[in-house]
Amino acid sequence: MKHWLWTLLVLLVLSVVGTLGWLAKSLYTPYQGFPGTSVEVEIPSGAGLGLIASRLAEQGVIPSKTAFYWAARLTGRGTGFKHGLYRLEGRHKALEVMDILQEGREQLVKVTIPEGTRMRDIFALFEAAGVKNEGRYDQWSHNREFIASLGLPETPVSLEGFLFPETYLVSRKAEERTILKSMVQMFKTKLPPDYEAQARAVGLSWYEAITLASIVEKETGRVAEQPTVASVFHNRLKKGMRLQTDPTVIYGVADYKGNITKKHLTTFSPYNTYLIPGLPPTPIANPGLGALQAVVHPAVTAYLYFVGKGDGSHLFSTNFKDHDQAVTDFQRRRRTDYHSY
Repeated sequence: MKHWLWTLLVLLVLSVVGTLGWLAKSLYTPYQGFPGTSVEVEIPSGAGLGLIASRLAEQGVIPSKTAFYWAARLTGRGTGFKHGLYRLEGRHKALEVMDILQEGREQLVKVTIPEGTRMRDIFALFEAAGVKNEGRYDQWSHNREFIASLGLPETPVSLEGFLFPETYLVSRKAEERTILKSMVQMFKTKLPPDYEAQARAVGLSWYEAITLASIVEKETGRVAEQPTVASVFHNRLKKGMRLQTDPTVIYGVADYKGNITKKHLTTFSPYNTYLIPGLPPTPIANPGLGALQAVVHPAVTAYLYFVGKGDGSHLFSTNFKDHDQAVTDFQRRRRTDYHSY
């Protein structure tokens, strides 16, 4: 009987020691069970320790969900994990993973940039999401040495026009220049490799095509309509007509309050296309792929004018008489100070 009890006690001790050793190994041994250099793991809001452990094990962050679960319980660290999307790089000890989740480190935030967003508004979106400082974005976006390092065919005066509209997952710890670089890289990836040649084929330089695309994007968000809008601008440029487009004027007004006035249209600025010939000196927003493609593949039309119908679409005209009638029909119903071309 005593022999049986001693055997049972020894087995129990060995089991406890083995379990503790297993837990210790799980806690203190760096582990990576996912391919590549990083993995993204989402911790849902309200997730309990069991679900969190399962997610981490499924994604190859920890070797055992059971070991992680009990280690967290036994060390009093089974609560307080912050929900969200995380990007984990390389090997981690289980204790390090607990620290990351409890402190919210390596959390990713989702920032969506709509087509046609101005550079300064993009920076505001990132800052609102808690990703660094808006002023620092602006500094880097005008830094000539930094811009030259990005591998664009030309070195623009700023990154306006080259921050591709997309949904980005970024770490709150990411540096401003790193985020800007990734957005420009997305722009370069999306743009066809022969885009410069396509631009030349329609009489534009690479930079002029980006500039015109930004105007098209601001005039219409309807991708199906963008080639027709682009054709209007091409036709006007070929005839030596001023573009006379409100979005460029607005871009040049520092204190624009949301209502374009006669004073705005008659005050000189490099962006007032009612007064200057040709294109403005820089893009006025960050266009999407539809607008970028539209300016190098414009529709074949004789249109010189268009006016908004009020539903997001436009009516196109080949002469001023028809255009003026369209303005009467559509725009003067809504506001008398509207200008179109």
